[in-house]
Amino acid sequence: MLPRDSYPGPKYLDDMDFNQKYAARVASSPLTPKELGLLRGHLGDIFHEEASASLRWHPTFRTGWARNLEMALAPQRQDGDAMHWFPDICDYANKQTAVYFVGGGSKPDSAGHRHGYTDRRLGCYIYRTWHALHAGRPNIQRQHFFAKALRLPESEATSWSIPGLVATHRRLCDATAARLGSEVVRLRSEDTASGAFPPPVETARTWCEHGLSTRHLFRAVVLVADEHVLPMECPVQPVPEIRGHNQHWKVAAWLERLMPECSVLMVRTGDDAHLSRPVSFERLIGEGKTIPLALEERKLAKEFGVVRVKIGVAMRFLFDLQSEEEAAIPSLRQVSAMLTEERERACHAWVESVLQHASLREVGVDGNRFTWEAVRRMWAERDGDIFDHAAQDETRLTPLYSWYGLR
Repeated sequence: MLPRDSYPGPKYLDDMDFNQKYAARVASSPLTPKELGLLRGHLGDIFHEEASASLRWHPTFRTGWARNLEMALAPQRQDGDAMHWFPDICDYANKQTAVYFVGGGSKPDSAGHRHGYTDRRLGCYIYRTWHALHAGRPNIQRQHFFAKALRLPESEATSWSIPGLVATHRRLCDATAARLGSEVVRLRSEDTASGAFPPPVETARTWCEHGLSTRHLFRAVVLVADEHVLPMECPVQPVPEIRGHNQHWKVAAWLERLMPECSVLMVRTGDDAHLSRPVSFERLIGEGKTIPLALEERKLAKEFGVVRVKIGVAMRFLFDLQSEEEAAIPSLRQVSAMLTEERERACHAWVESVLQHASLREVGVDGNRFTWEAVRRMWAERDGDIFDHAAQDETRLTPLYSWYGLR
């Protein structure tokens, strides 16, 4: 989403997601100053939607949240203390936590796929919830995201343990921090580490100096999606199998009720000396937001700090914890403010370039794809209506599921 000198005109005006009441209208009269201000706001919305879409379609997110596709393996010890682990390291940077998928497996008839649940559907719900927590304005530069999805090898996935998983995560954190802080790389604009914006500085620097580092909470808390990710009694009846891209919206209402029921283990690793205070789940327990643990989990709860909560509760807890840490640690607060300013600056530059192109006599508002849509969103909003149902209707999962989450 970098500024350009020109933009394409609108396409697919009869798209089924467009409200044809407004799509068929022509923007004939000049915009008033008030309308221009509203138009800027809708263009800002489109900027963040488009930037988020570019992130979702990256393989890290599109297929990296499926164990039967390209979900990354957690690092394993081999040959004594040696660890053989050579991932695309930028995929591990700027993630708030890790979600370890264990048990159940990737086969459709496994426990983890009851009632139509799949890893990718959970990943899509996590994306959407993360997006909503940030009011549709997350800082996505340089692959910032809520979590990195990881799986254990099949040989270990059914016999995993919380102590073993904590040890695995500590190894991962140590290896990640070492590489991000020592490897010197020269990024190019097409490199995946650049994200949608801004373009990277094309000088040789460490990953950290390029803005890719281990996030503050990544070492301290992990989430585990196990065979109990769904309750035994599914509260929502599954829908018949639906095929075809244009039919996906039919399952949205079902997924809307199903995904919030997913639960995860939230585990305190004990590696939180760098936080302003130790991680504690006592507030969640006191507020009655936890789900009863199994016997073996209860034995380890005091030693490691383990609770089972619905995924939305876990995400809200980590969101609030990050906010508390930023309030307590000036350097964190400064980094967050710089990211937000960078994102808003990029948005402003893009909006101005779109308006500049649309101001050309031979183009006009209806000759630019983005102003064409923004002005129709403005008309619809004025009437208490919605123009682009795919992007604006929050009762449906599009476009936030659209990285192949239902296929």
